[in-house]
Amino acid sequence: MTSPLKTTTPFGYNPHTAAPPVVDFTPSKPTSTGGGLVDQVKEAWTNVNRFRDGLNLPNPGTFEGASREVKNTFLTNHVFDGARCDITKVLTPNFQVTHSFAMGAAASPSTYNFGTAFIGQQSFLSGNLDTDGNVQARANYAWSNTNVSKVQSQDYNGKDFNLNLKGVNPSPTEATGIFITSYLQSITPNLAIGAEAVHQRPTPQDAETTYSYVAKYTGQDYIATATYQGFGALQASYYLRYSERVDFGTEIQLVTAGGRRDAVATVGGKFEFRRSTFRGQVDTTGKVAAVLEEKIVPGFSFLVSGEMDHGKGQSRFGVGMMWEV
Repeated sequence: MTSPLKTTTPFGYNPHTAAPPVVDFTPSKPTSTGGGLVDQVKEAWTNVNRFRDGLNLPNPGTFEGASREVKNTFLTNHVFDGARCDITKVLTPNFQVTHSFAMGAAASPSTYNFGTAFIGQQSFLSGNLDTDGNVQARANYAWSNTNVSKVQSQDYNGKDFNLNLKGVNPSPTEATGIFITSYLQSITPNLAIGAEAVHQRPTPQDAETTYSYVAKYTGQDYIATATYQGFGALQASYYLRYSERVDFGTEIQLVTAGGRRDAVATVGGKFEFRRSTFRGQVDTTGKVAAVLEEKIVPGFSFLVSGEMDHGKGQSRFGVGMMWEV
C-alpha cells in the first residue's frame, strides 16, 4: 500500500504571498513491532542459559567415564602374570621417559616398551614404541577450561554437560572408519542422563549405527550407573567410597542379543594403607584376582599379582617392580 503524502507547512505561511507548500514524496517507514527471528532466538537462548545458571548444575563428566570409579576399583588394568618392570626417568618437570619390560607371560611373549610423555599447562603429548614395531601417539591441547582437542577426538565440557566427538581410523577419501558422538547432561545436582551413537563403516558399502543410553546418579559417597546398549546389553554398576582409604565397586552385565541369556556379576575392593595398596576382585564365573603394591622406599614399589579361574581351571601369577628415578 502506498504511503499517504506528507505536507510540510512552514510557520506563518500565507497562500497569497508565499510559495506553495512543499510536498514530500518519501514513503513513511513502517513502525517496528518487534525484533527479528534471530533476535528472538538469541533472547530465548539467553533465557535458557539464565535458567540453567540458576539451577547451578555440576558437570557430569564424560559418557565413557560414567563408570570410571568402578573401573578404577577393579583389576582390569592391574592384574598381570610373569615378571614386569617399569622404570620411569623424569628428565625435566614437564618431560619423562619410561622403560617397561615384561617376560614369562603365559599368553604373550616377552616385550619391551619405550614411552615418552610431555605435560604442559595446556598440552599433553605421549608416545609408545614396543618390540613388535607398534607405535602409538596421543596429543591433547586445552584451548580453554571447557574445550580440549585430541588427535582422534574433541571434548567440550560445558558447565552442566559434556559433548564428545571421536573418530577412529577415519579415511576421508573412502568415508570409512568408526565415528562416535556422545552427550551427557545433568538434569539435577545428582542425576545425569546421556546418549552415544557409534557409526561404523569398515567399507564404503557397509555401514552400521548403534546407540547407547546411560543414567548416572551421584550421591554423597556413592555413584550408581545404568547403561543400555542397542545390541541388547544392559550394564549396571555401584561404587561406594567407604572411607578415604577404602573403595568398593560392583557391576552386573546382562546380554540378551541373539537369544542369549548371559549374566556376569563382579565385586571388587581397593584398600590403601600407609605404604601399600591392595586390590581384590571376584565374579560369578568363578574368577578370583588380587594385586598387592608395596612401596618399599619413595620411588620404588614391589608388585605381586595373582588370578585363579575356577570355572576354567586356570591360574596365573606375576611379580613386578616400579622404579622412578
